[in-house]
Formats: sequence, C-alpha cells, structure tokens
Amino acid sequence: MKIKKNLLMILALYISASPVWAGSNKIKIVTTTSTFASMAKEIAGDRADIYFIASPSRDIHFISPTPRDVMKLKKADLFIHAGLDLESWRGPLLDAVGRLDLMWPTGERQIDVSNGISLLEIPASLSRAQGDIHAYGNPHYVVDPANALIVSRNIQEGLSRFYTEYEVEFQKNEKDFSEKLQKKMQDWDKRMLPYHGYWIVTYHRSWTYLAKRFGLEILGQLEPKPGIPPTSKHLAGLMKEMKEKKAKVIIKESYNESRTANHVAQETGAVVVDLAQSVGESKEAPDYIQMMELNISRLENAFKKGS
Repeated sequence: MKIKKNLLMILALYISASPVWAGSNKIKIVTTTSTFASMAKEIAGDRADIYFIASPSRDIHFISPTPRDVMKLKKADLFIHAGLDLESWRGPLLDAVGRLDLMWPTGERQIDVSNGISLLEIPASLSRAQGDIHAYGNPHYVVDPANALIVSRNIQEGLSRFYTEYEVEFQKNEKDFSEKLQKKMQDWDKRMLPYHGYWIVTYHRSWTYLAKRFGLEILGQLEPKPGIPPTSKHLAGLMKEMKEKKAKVIIKESYNESRTANHVAQETGAVVVDLAQSVGESKEAPDYIQMMELNISRLENAFKKGS
C-alpha cells in the first residue's frame, strides 16, 4: 500500500500541469462511486462537473486510483464519498492528493454521505480471523432506497453549505428526486410484499440492507467469511441448509465469478440473479432509480422461477 501511495504521488508530479478540469467554471465535484455521482447530478444539475473514481463494473473494495484521479481530486471543489471503510483505497488516495480539507472525517470540503445512516452488522470485536470485516459496520447501505434518501439529503446540504447562492435550486432538485424515489419505493414495497420471509443466499455481504428493507431472510453467504473465497466444506454445509430452508434465490454481484453460484444453484434447484451495486453497472441502470427498478424486477423474476 505504501508503494502504491508513493507511485501515485510521483506520477502526479509528472502530470501536475495536465488540464484535468480544462475550461470549466462550474463546481468541480469528485465522487468515489458512480452512484454518488448520479445522485450529485440530480441535485447539482448543470451547476457542476462531476467525476467519479470507481468503475461500476469493479468490486469497490479493490479499486486502484490512477494519477488522473489524483489530479482531479487535487483541483476539486468538493469530494463526496461513502465514509466508513467501504473505500479502503480512499486514505492512500487522499494522502497522495495532500489536501487536509478533503480528509475524512474533519475536512471541510468532503461530504460523508453515511451521516444519519443506521448501520447494520457492527462488529463486536475486530480480528483478521473474521475475514475482511468492516470496522464501523456494513457499508453497503445505498441498496436500501430509504438510505438513498439520506444520501441525497447529505449531498444537498453539503452543496448548499458552500454554494449558498444556489441553495434554493439545490433544495428543489433534492425534493424532486426524493419525491420520485419515494413514489417508486411504494411500488417496490408492494411488489416485494409477497416474498416477505423468503430465504435467500448472497455471495458477499452486499445485500443486508436490501434484504432488511424488503423482509428477506439471508441464510448465509457463498463466502465463508467476508472476502474469503468459497470452500467445498462451507458450500456443502450451506447447500444442506438451503435444501432444509427451501432457499431458492442466490444473489451475486456481476463482478463476482459465476461458477460457484451456478454450481450451488444446480445442486439445490435455486436461481442465480445478478443485482447491480452501482449506477452504470448495467446499461439498464443509468441512474439510481432505474438501478433499483432493475434489481427489483430481477428479484421478482428470480422468486417466480424458484417457486
């Protein structure tokens, strides 16, 4: 990690004159993810140029920021991120950038969108023997649309704090987005109601908030521990439980390998469904609301096939 940080700093010096925000007189926003970028766009509209770091087709835990990312952030007006420790690469990136006003948690020009989120799976103790656990709690909170409302409000408040001349506009945009999302939430709640109490299996602990939101019961993960590859012994025990509980749906991220999930599905009669973690992960998910619509539609189809 130290080598990577030093490399970023050295390469950043070589391209320090690069016009990464050339010709822009708009608010320059950098976000860690495409989802936060999409929501910032909803609120800032044409007032901002927005750049995100993590490709939506990659596992957020294993992103390697580039020198371009460093230079974008060096010249950014605001930095929007997930807080907590979802983006383990965020610290080394900010060290390379060298701006205290963007540092978490006290930097004045960083927006931590996790503020106000009721976190799940907060560990009672920390040990590497537990796998790749998150010290502050499960950080995959944005897949619950109720949490997306909190995220959008945090972004709006952060923007309004620094750009008071646009505060009314930002508040209106956030209100419009929230109203659209709440209307869809009523629809999603209704559509998922028949599946309350159904058992599911997930690949990683990415779907805890979604499961709680829609009343699904998580039997377990294909990973024996977070970040640990599936083992034959673990999968054998999990498949036995799946048959006993009649768990018929396996949720995985598109970037995780399919072989294990398909094998378990074949042995248990379950259905594998890929859900989107990030905006842009699928062409059918160009913004947050359409991403969640895609996920709910895919879940519905998976439950119908598995029944």
